[in-house]
Amino acid sequence: MMISNRFSQLLLTLGLLTVLISQPLVAETIEAKLPSGIIASAELHVGKPGLPMIVLIHGFMQTREFPTVNRLAEGLGSAGYSTLSPTLSLGISRRARSLPCEAIHRHTLEQDVAEIDFWMDWIARHKPGPVVLVSHSYGSLQSLLYASNKPSAALRQVIALSLVDAERQAPSLTVNTMLGDAKKRIARGDKELVSYPFGYCKKYVSTPQGFYSYAHWTRADILQLSRKSKVPLEVVMGGGDDRMGEDWPEKLRTIGNHVQVIAGANHFFDAEHEFEVLDLTLSLLNSSREKK
Repeated sequence: MMISNRFSQLLLTLGLLTVLISQPLVAETIEAKLPSGIIASAELHVGKPGLPMIVLIHGFMQTREFPTVNRLAEGLGSAGYSTLSPTLSLGISRRARSLPCEAIHRHTLEQDVAEIDFWMDWIARHKPGPVVLVSHSYGSLQSLLYASNKPSAALRQVIALSLVDAERQAPSLTVNTMLGDAKKRIARGDKELVSYPFGYCKKYVSTPQGFYSYAHWTRADILQLSRKSKVPLEVVMGGGDDRMGEDWPEKLRTIGNHVQVIAGANHFFDAEHEFEVLDLTLSLLNSSREKK
């Protein structure tokens, strides 16, 4: 489905912009101790009763302040939804900044997913009710992993924005060589830091275990994972996203996923597309509620 009616979109943009300006959000910062002892934080906005809580998961090495998820949190909050926006700790207490590629990365993908689980449990204790996960880029992979395992009974839907196309990260031959080296190091218990190109990083400094946890995913793995989601999955892609293969949306559709493409939008849905992705997210949330 392509979204392209520019006149209607202009009217929508002006309307949403008016809402965002006229209704400033009141939010509080929540801190909680993870089982590891690390202090994790999230921003909580309490909206209207009767609407699901929206948990927003940012992309790789970013924070809740990253524009794609921050703008969505503000827009959804202005529309009346309660929102919880964690910053995944990546092993750092009260992490408030994105991490550079050259930083020492000892975190793993499994730890990220465990933190999503932690915040879902926090919601169950403090703000019980239905929950929807809205996530961006690698955050969408993490949310899918959570939704395909043993998600909270409160989880109703996953909306995956810019779901990663793992095989566009680097040439497959290079990836296979690096993964082979990492597996050998893991097998012999080697925890020394390694430096490999990964994603947009020319040098990603990590432990072999940390690198492998993020880098071993293939297209086939992600497609299979999307089949295993225990709640409805909605995928939203940008038609101008040059970080993904051109056939990636169709590959996702071929196995039965519901995929919508915003014409011209890039990986981050910025500029005029920020209002389009907000409008589409609201539409998907409303459709899900109407089906109940």
